[in-house]
Amino acid sequence: MGFAYFKARDTSPGIPIEALATTPTEANSWKGHPKVVYFWATWCTVCKAYAPILEANLKFLPKGTLFLSVLESEDSEETKELLRNQWEENKTPLYTADYRMLKEWRVTAYPTTLFLNGEGKVVFSDSGIVSPIGFWIRTFLLRFF
Repeated sequence: MGFAYFKARDTSPGIPIEALATTPTEANSWKGHPKVVYFWATWCTVCKAYAPILEANLKFLPKGTLFLSVLESEDSEETKELLRNQWEENKTPLYTADYRMLKEWRVTAYPTTLFLNGEGKVVFSDSGIVSPIGFWIRTFLLRFF
């Protein structure tokens, strides 16, 4: 957990996470809420293996904490299909991030999970699989940072 905290201190993006929103109303609704931002890619085998664990982790989200699933913007049929059918298959909206956004948010590996406080500051940054207890602790601690 300590490493995730220190890694996060080095993450200070010039693009706000609200830039992912599809409407200004949606972006405004995110402000003031802690967020868990999950960056992944369709070609990432670890992301696919982590999917059931992530689903379980989401049950630990405190009330008022938002979960944003962010897919690497790529021109693949699988990505196009996911985006076309996202409302049928996903319980949470799916957003896409281009190279510039990924670079600003220091996403260098998949999956990357960022834990943001209510002001949008990155408090924890993890690459790879986050255990259920680690996920719960991070989301719990967001209210204190």
